[in-house]
Formats: sequence, C-alpha cells, structure tokens
Amino acid sequence: MFRHVALSLVVFLVWPLSAQGETDRERADALFQQGYTLYQQHSASSALARFKEAAELGHTEAAYYAGNIIRQDYTYITMESEQYYRQAAEGGDVYAMLRLAQEDSVCGTLRECDYDREAWLERALETAIPMAEAGDTEAMMALSSAYAIKGDRSVDFEYVERAAEKGHAFAQYWMAMMLIQQERGFYWTKAGRRKDALQWLRASAEQGFPKAMHKLAIEYAKDNRTLEANVWVDRMGKTDYFEALFEYGLVLVAGPDGAKGRIQYPEAKPVEGLAVLLALHRETDNSSVKFGIEQLLTDLEPETISEAKVKSAELLVDTPILHYLPKFGI
Repeated sequence: MFRHVALSLVVFLVWPLSAQGETDRERADALFQQGYTLYQQHSASSALARFKEAAELGHTEAAYYAGNIIRQDYTYITMESEQYYRQAAEGGDVYAMLRLAQEDSVCGTLRECDYDREAWLERALETAIPMAEAGDTEAMMALSSAYAIKGDRSVDFEYVERAAEKGHAFAQYWMAMMLIQQERGFYWTKAGRRKDALQWLRASAEQGFPKAMHKLAIEYAKDNRTLEANVWVDRMGKTDYFEALFEYGLVLVAGPDGAKGRIQYPEAKPVEGLAVLLALHRETDNSSVKFGIEQLLTDLEPETISEAKVKSAELLVDTPILHYLPKFGI
C-alpha cells in the first residue's frame, strides 16, 4: 500500500515537470521558426525578440541567430552577442564556435571579449570532423567555413565539393558560384569551367533551391539558351524567393524585348508580370520593387494596369517572401 502510494506520488511529481519540459521545447521550436522566417524576410529586429525568447528556453540555434543579429547591428561582437554565441557554442552549434574564432570585426574598439579564438576554432574542428566523416553534409559545409578562417582555401573548397557531391543543394549552388566567379578550381579552358558551373547550378535547381533556379535562368540566357532559360523562369516564378519573383515579374512584362544579355521571354505578359510585382510590393514594401513598378507604369495601358491590380490581389497571399540568407555568410 505504502509503496503504491509512494510510486503514485513520484509519477505525479515527475509528469508535470516532463510535460512542462516538452511544452518549453515546443514553444522554443515555434519561436525559432517564427524568428527564422522574419529573419529571412529582412525583419531582423522583429526576429531578434523571438530568437531571444527561444534562447531563454534553451534553443541552441536561436541563441546563434540572436548573437548574429546583435553582431550585425554593431558590426562587431559585443558582450551581449558573445553571451548568445557562447550559449549556442556550448550547445554544439559549430557556426557559433566559428564566430568566436573569427579575428576580424570582433570585440569592438574596447576588445572586451574574453576568450581564446584558436581554442574555439579547434573545438569547431573537433566537433565537425567526425560528423563530416560520418556523411553529415551540414558538418562538411561548416568545415568549409572553418578552413576558410584558418586560411586553407584548398581544404575549404574540398569540403564544399564533398557536400555538393553528396547532394547538399546549397553546396552545389556555392560550387557553381565559386566556379563562375573564378575563385576556385583549375581548368584548362573557360568552357570546361562554365560547363561544370552550370551542371552544379542545375543539380541545385533540380532540388528546388530557389537561388539556383534564378541564377541558372540568368546564366542560360547569357549563353543564348533561351528555351532552357525560360523553363527555369517559369519554375522560379513559383518560388517564395524575393529576387526570383522580382525578376520574374520584370521578365514577363518585357517579353521578347528584354534587354540584350538578360532573360527574354517568348511573349510579353504585362498583366501577369505587373500583377506579380504589385503583389510582391504589397507583401514586402520594398523600395526597389516600387521603383520598378513606377518605371513600368509609364509605358503600360490603363486597362493593363487595372487588370493587373485586380489579379495581384490573388497572388502571394499568406506567402512569406524570403531572401535565403546563409547561416554563416553574413
């Protein structure tokens, strides 16, 4: 009897704690997702409040992003951002370790940061290398950044390539960008370099990475591969990527009269194109989109403008427009 009562009491005491812990984890995850969406919408100040609250509940990645936003505001690591980076690093976030390992633009003018940058770099390597060897492509990308900090660009490139070969969409996109910008890799001919760059871009685009879709359409257009370019124009127009949607609207309005060297769509669709731009401006309030619309309105018929305004009300509703900012690149 006593044992049964005691056991019941233990269960009664433990269950609320367990349930509360689960609730905190769920709330932290929800706050992180809210913050991350706002961050990708260039609403860093609104995102910061969510990230801070999630970090207080123990969310490791939220702490990293909180530190990042504060660092970006000051252009260097402050004591507050250092605290968030430390929380994330202690939770195993390799990129937080790498932020603490960076030598440029850290600690501010007073150099108040109290940590060993070399020790954090070694810890990042010790954490990520076993994960990468086990096939973790995110760890491979983190190691790419780690070796870039070390100044070993060849190993940096090697890890991006390994991640790309294993199907990491951003790594494939980044491989293409490095080849296009001639930052990495040796090639006997420009044609060979370009062929590989486009293959990596296409591999990433086929996985649905919007930045790759957008860039692939542009690069195909540069090579006068018009039909292939327009396939990706149509696909990028169905994404939630700001730059792709902006370009999509402009391309549809211009049609075959688009600027030389840019994407030329087979037929002009001014109503559809302007509608996309109006919806994009409604959702983002972006000044560049507003300027683009104003430039177009001077050449469009009033009937076209009216139809586009009606159509725009149906587009991009409840669709967060994202910028696909990298975790470590800014």
